Amino acid sequence: MSFHSYAFVLAFLPIAVLGFHFKKKIGNTGSTKFFLVLLSLIFLGFSDVRNVVILLLSMLVNYLVFMAMQKSGKKKILLAIGILLNLLALFYFKYTDSLFVPLGISFFTFSQIAFLMENYRGELSNMSLSNYSVYVTFFPKMVQGPIMLPGEMEKQLDEAIEKKADWEASFKGFALFVLGLSKKVLLADTFGVAVNHGYTNLSSLSSGDAWILMLSYTLQIYFDFSGYCDMAMGVSQMMGFSLPINFDSPYKANNILEFWKRWHMTLTRFFTKYLYIPLGGNRKGEVRTYLNMLIIFFVSGIWHGAGLTFILWGMLHGILYVVTKWLKSRRGDAKQAQQSDAKFFGTAGHVLSVACTFLYVNIAWIFFRASTLQEALSVLKKMFSFEFRKINLNFAKCFELDEFWYVMKVLKMDRFDWAHYVLMVLLLLVALAIVFFGKTAPKISEKIKPTVLSSCVLAVLLVWCILSFSNVSSFIYVNF
Repeated sequence: MSFHSYAFVLAFLPIAVLGFHFKKKIGNTGSTKFFLVLLSLIFLGFSDVRNVVILLLSMLVNYLVFMAMQKSGKKKILLAIGILLNLLALFYFKYTDSLFVPLGISFFTFSQIAFLMENYRGELSNMSLSNYSVYVTFFPKMVQGPIMLPGEMEKQLDEAIEKKADWEASFKGFALFVLGLSKKVLLADTFGVAVNHGYTNLSSLSSGDAWILMLSYTLQIYFDFSGYCDMAMGVSQMMGFSLPINFDSPYKANNILEFWKRWHMTLTRFFTKYLYIPLGGNRKGEVRTYLNMLIIFFVSGIWHGAGLTFILWGMLHGILYVVTKWLKSRRGDAKQAQQSDAKFFGTAGHVLSVACTFLYVNIAWIFFRASTLQEALSVLKKMFSFEFRKINLNFAKCFELDEFWYVMKVLKMDRFDWAHYVLMVLLLLVALAIVFFGKTAPKISEKIKPTVLSSCVLAVLLVWCILSFSNVSSFIYVNF
């Protein structure tokens, strides 16, 4: 089941939210936790029951390893076995010719590894089977994150069950869900149509088309993935939970270090805590520190996909990250250097830094999206051949939201080719304005009050999204 489906919005979501609040009011803690797990298994198995079977087998193995670690003095060996089993399962389903890839396997595998690591480090109490089950299966975060730590989830669970329903907070959660849904359905999927068309018809694209294609995917993946995380946070908030923020306007970053503090923040935290620090972090000298950083980005690339393009994407980020880190280390105190930069370069320098970082991230996304290295190089060749001509009309038509094109028809403007270009430019400008000047959806929803006006606006947005469901695609990160 997907967040952007009729089944979820019209049936599952109201049943889940109202059912949870009702169950915790009339039932005991144990039965409420069971209700949450049951909801999550229904959510996961709605499209294919094999998702549930594989998840339950994974949970059984990991909890048995956890119990063995609790009773044995050989925790390190058991931890290694547990992590190896998780990685082997992940490798088999994602990187072999497996006919079936379980939904959310990358995310629930990382959750299991975090569970075992926290236990090994002594940072996790004797987690009950019921708490563990909710931690792994909790449906808002299971498919695409954010990646929570077991201690975070355990605390959230106890608080959500014990406290009374906060209907104003639930309304804000609903607002966040609708904003995230709008980002996915109205923006990401519109850009997705253009991106798919562009990559399918590379030979017909000019340099201008190729630049727009690159920018479109950059916007698509941001609105797609951050939209999902907004929806996950919104659903959780409606139920009394608070998931960690996963995105904080990453395209506003003025260097690659800041970008990775803002993009997929819980994945960065996971790699830092469970890979970078165990590798030695920055404790074994400068060269080893930079090598550890490169390893993190190499693993990140492989985690997203086994192809060479994903590895290149990861290393493009890793190399610039290390170079930036090295340059900053040569300048002494970071805070003093930052103040010096701000004084010397001013606003213009900051804007230039943001623009250069954004361009680099754009180019790196080409390798992330392309099916092959040859395809990625073909896009780059198109971009830098500087053979500019009129934007391909069929490509421009891909940016049309049906509702806005209907307005063009009413105004008798649909017979002009330039109308298609107007809509394309408007969509790109609106999306870029949101990215660079807009507040994040969590910050917007936090200030929304349950008034008649806000309710009507959210209702219109929700209906608009529902009417567009027939044209939506699956989430990009479902594949990872």
